[in-house]
Amino acid sequence: MSTSLNKTSKTSNKHSVIEVDHLSVSFEDYKALDDISFTVDEHDFVYVIGPNGSGKSTLLATLTGLLKPTSGTVSLHVDGEIGYLPQKLFNKRNIPITVKEVIYTGIAKPSLHIKPEERKLMESWLDKMQIKHTLHMPIDTLSGGQQQRVYLIRALINQPKLLLLDEPTSALDPSFREHFNQLLETLHQQGTTILYITHDLHEYKDEGKKILYIDQRIHYYGSVKEYKCIHEGGHQHV
Repeated sequence: MSTSLNKTSKTSNKHSVIEVDHLSVSFEDYKALDDISFTVDEHDFVYVIGPNGSGKSTLLATLTGLLKPTSGTVSLHVDGEIGYLPQKLFNKRNIPITVKEVIYTGIAKPSLHIKPEERKLMESWLDKMQIKHTLHMPIDTLSGGQQQRVYLIRALINQPKLLLLDEPTSALDPSFREHFNQLLETLHQQGTTILYITHDLHEYKDEGKKILYIDQRIHYYGSVKEYKCIHEGGHQHV
């Protein structure tokens, strides 16, 4: 079985953004993902769920190329940028990096000099995330929720066509969590394909969205509506 990660700038099949074929990922004697296969279509919104240690974060890291498959293939067909928010933020205390500098690293260019339109977009996202006052502050002086908002902006600043989010609301307060999910819904309506790891079934929206339930293997992949029917309304955490 071949092992590869492929990214193309234009889709060979315009409806296919992600193709995972017999993917397995192992760490020494532990198999995090075991022979999983699925596809994600253009403009899909997929909630990725499962218990702790089920391989959800491993899946997203493999899709980005940060981890290599033990076997199987991952193919991405994305006509544009990919935005990624990992579960663990890359903050080290006492490293003098500001909010602005963190966001700038999300812009795909070798220097930290950005165009006026890019700065305008950054300021717009700072407003939407309600943290414009933090722009010149050291990232490690912010609260956990504020830091998460900064890294969300970093993932969004390139206006990605594919967005991979690993528990993006875990450090957010409930009121802002709802605000963020509304922002995400707008991005989805504008055509962004989204994979969203979450443990909270209360965040699930039915309208045309899907659920991918994994626990090393795929246990369910289908509509949110059908999943909620199977699980008696879906008012539980996973």
